[in-house]
Amino acid sequence: MSVDAHPHTEAFRENADPVAVSPRRSLSPLRSTNKEDWQRHPERARLRIWPEGNWRCDDSMHKSPKPSRWQLSTQLVHAGERLPAVPGLPTVHPISMSNTYVAPPEVMDAILGGAPGYTYGRHHNPTVDALTHAMAALEEGEAALAYASGMAAIHAALTGMDLRPGDALLLSRDLYGASLNLVDQLFRPLGIQAATADLTDLAAAETALSELHPRALLFELISNPLLRILNGPALTELAHRYGARVIVDNTFTTPLLAQPLTYGADMVVHSATKYLGGHGDAIGGILVTRAEFYEPLHGQQKLLGTILGPFEAWLIHRGLKTLDLRFRRQCHNAGKLAAHLADSGRFLAVHYPALPSHPESSRLRTCFPTGEAGAVVTVELDGGKERVFRFLKALELVVPATTIGDVYTLALYPAMASHRSQSPAERQAMGITDGMVRIAVGIEAWEDIAQDILHAAST
Repeated sequence: MSVDAHPHTEAFRENADPVAVSPRRSLSPLRSTNKEDWQRHPERARLRIWPEGNWRCDDSMHKSPKPSRWQLSTQLVHAGERLPAVPGLPTVHPISMSNTYVAPPEVMDAILGGAPGYTYGRHHNPTVDALTHAMAALEEGEAALAYASGMAAIHAALTGMDLRPGDALLLSRDLYGASLNLVDQLFRPLGIQAATADLTDLAAAETALSELHPRALLFELISNPLLRILNGPALTELAHRYGARVIVDNTFTTPLLAQPLTYGADMVVHSATKYLGGHGDAIGGILVTRAEFYEPLHGQQKLLGTILGPFEAWLIHRGLKTLDLRFRRQCHNAGKLAAHLADSGRFLAVHYPALPSHPESSRLRTCFPTGEAGAVVTVELDGGKERVFRFLKALELVVPATTIGDVYTLALYPAMASHRSQSPAERQAMGITDGMVRIAVGIEAWEDIAQDILHAAST
């Protein structure tokens, strides 16, 4: 019998420290931390690790199928499965679609007791683990989990704060609409006292923290859709001073612009659907945190079944390989586009953090040392819903769609989509107008994007 190449093989090598060398060190601390412990469990030694890095098992553990012994109907089921491992590892991590994994009972018992390995797809999957290992490295975190969507990751982060009835939760005032809805519909009914504040104003943030003493603080580093810049390090320091844990939504910024765990944030979440995947073909969420939060989060994930699927994990992991190339190009395009649209005089306002007219432009390099301001530009048209609909229908290159981060440029009407559930008064308080359109800039030639937008704005 053989098991596919496994990310934790080093933990079983001669004289290896399972915690020090296992890639799951970024996922969970193993229950055994020394070679002697493994030697006290000889059944675990039946999983042999060959120098090529493949799992192999004793022949006594499981015999490879012998089709000649069986009828054709049986051969159809088993032929070609569980073949012996051969030297060599794939250069690209394979997609493991199996929902269960085979091991002798002694080894299965060890795995279920905390040893490295796989048993059931709702608990762990090799392809998903490859993605979470990568994300833990990119965010400089100790633990990472992958979820079926970004909203599932935010929900997990909030429940990971161990919120109890009567606890306060502080949110950025212009947070993503679905995140606000999640708190209103799922956490308020449980007795959580949720409040919002303008976190771009550190004095206002400190006032809210001192009055509420919230258990947790949730914010985006670049807000959606107004693109306000929040001072992540300063907010994190303030929150901790008042006893609050910090969750940062890093979707708009990616690890290329910010790594909030490095300045003390407790959890970082991503909608991996956006820039991480980047091609509009996978939905997923990522949560990166410290090791102390992993076991409760993973236990909850196993019970709820919110783990990301292996095919989506493979697509998102593939997307990471070109993230630097795509996102840098998108940020460059966004800067050029914003300046061009602002100079055109066709819009009531153009929002982009690098423009001199942006209220937080002076703190751009303080918050994002590269000076890049993200890949979203928001414009305001003269008029309301009908005017915006006419603009969207006139677009030829830009795609009207409800997301960001794809390789192609997208346009969204916040009042209709991302902040649809907020009342007109709530949107007005956030600064979201009925003529506002969010442009998620792609990797096309920025001149073509600008020409299409200006043509649509003239209709």
